[in-house]
Amino acid sequence: MKCLYTTDLSLSEEEIEEAWRMRWEIEELHRDVKALGLEDSSFWRRERLQGYLAIFTIMTNVVRELIGALNLRSVEAFLRFVERHLGGPPGLMKIFKLR
Repeated sequence: MKCLYTTDLSLSEEEIEEAWRMRWEIEELHRDVKALGLEDSSFWRRERLQGYLAIFTIMTNVVRELIGALNLRSVEAFLRFVERHLGGPPGLMKIFKLR
């Protein structure tokens, strides 16, 4: 049995669960940031920034190619596709074997 608590009594059960899911994704992001060593000042070294810029550029191009291959019109449409067909970012990450 799963119990989620809130102080906002105006929320429906679905809204509480969605807020929890979004918060959990933030927690996972924080874990990943720590694992990559991005939370400290060492992130600001030139070499590290160049590496992250390269990764960002590669991922931008990958997403652009996926949008074209899927005949989508925007990043928003791609994100909706990922959510609807892959179960969100975790599903996309599984495809790329990131988790």
